[in-house]
Amino acid sequence: MRTSPFFAAIVIWVNILWLVACQDNDPEVTPTWASVSALSCGTAIFSASAVSGAAYSGTAAVPYTGSNGATYAAGTAIASTGITGLTATLLAGTLASGDGTLTFALSGTPSETGTATFPLDFGGQTCSLALPVSATGSTTSCGTATGLARVVCLAEAFKATLTAAQVATMQLTYSKASAVSWSNYPQAASNPKRVGISLGSLNATQLAAFKTLMASVLLQNVANEGFDELEGGLVADDYLSQVTGNTSTFGSGNFYLAFLGTPSTTGLWELQYGGHHYAFANTYNGGKITGVTPSFRGVEPTSVTANGKTYQTMEQERQAFIAVLAGLSSTEQATAKLTATFSDVLLGPGKDGVFPTTKQGIQVGNLSAAEKALVLKTISLYVNDLDAETAAPFLAKYTAELDNAYVSFSGTGTMTQEGDYARIDGPSVWIEFDTQGSRDIPGTTHVHSIWRDRTSDYGGN
Repeated sequence: MRTSPFFAAIVIWVNILWLVACQDNDPEVTPTWASVSALSCGTAIFSASAVSGAAYSGTAAVPYTGSNGATYAAGTAIASTGITGLTATLLAGTLASGDGTLTFALSGTPSETGTATFPLDFGGQTCSLALPVSATGSTTSCGTATGLARVVCLAEAFKATLTAAQVATMQLTYSKASAVSWSNYPQAASNPKRVGISLGSLNATQLAAFKTLMASVLLQNVANEGFDELEGGLVADDYLSQVTGNTSTFGSGNFYLAFLGTPSTTGLWELQYGGHHYAFANTYNGGKITGVTPSFRGVEPTSVTANGKTYQTMEQERQAFIAVLAGLSSTEQATAKLTATFSDVLLGPGKDGVFPTTKQGIQVGNLSAAEKALVLKTISLYVNDLDAETAAPFLAKYTAELDNAYVSFSGTGTMTQEGDYARIDGPSVWIEFDTQGSRDIPGTTHVHSIWRDRTSDYGGN
């Protein structure tokens, strides 16, 4: 039987109406879930110390890497295990593009002494956050203290975790002999030896208190700067320990902390910390910071990965010096180029007060505004390793003196070849960067760098 054209048209029209009615015109929405490539509970920073039987309120900053920049909501309370009585709750926020930190609010009353553990699960990654809980009265919460008062409070909190014998080893009388006992060499090769207590002799609670103290005097939450640079130095030396098998020479346990003098908001004392490729020396007197140098920074290898995080602690400084030298014209480079060659920095350990009397290189005051800005950026990468309050007066001084500083270099200027060397020499600031050949990882180079101050090394003492 033949179908009439009219009936066929009706059928087609009905089918079209049916298809249109069934079509979903809503746009397809793909939810954006927060994701990270790694969480680092082991390097978390706690705002306050926990004491058994005492109400606790604080935060934990947990670093992450490889985020997708998504926004995330507050989490539900996570109960502690091991030591019970505490909860951790993720605060809402937006992931940084790449690396950053998550903030967890911690509260409750820990049941006893030990470690309160929180199983964290975020962005497809998990880790266990461990909060040390000390015995009643053995430590102090410094959450409300600021500035030097907070540093002193955290120094005393660290001391409170130590035995009497450990305190006697760590806290010494302020003296020149102790102040100059820093080095960029491993402890086994240092002469004189570092003073103080080794990190390898600390238990988990003591080590956490040490890190909380150091975090208070260093820039936080910036990759490869400040506290993250300190952590990267420890990771790098643990790597050297593994690849060489020399655990007595290399490794994070061979770094030392000392209080030279009694921590106070009035007297003279120094917070001294260091090990292979790292030296930190904050000097306080009369209720203020009087010196933050000598400050040695170096690293080997220049890039190392641990717990899903890659550290390149001196890469930003290297790139800054490259930019300074590349920014000079050929004529300016010829003026800045030194005739001498360098196998290391000039003013390393044992070279106190022997600054060259003659400036070499090109004067910054003769450079363009853009070139000056590159020099100042390089200086700031060293100064801003410190907490903002401590860094501010030193950076202000160096900025005011910038035109009278000199830039010089030796080698290729790429800061990648053995013997590549660069220097900033000002009325006050002195910074050297040298590329070293490796004894322990053949065929590679690593960094030695020193920041000194002509007027305030060791607080001017």
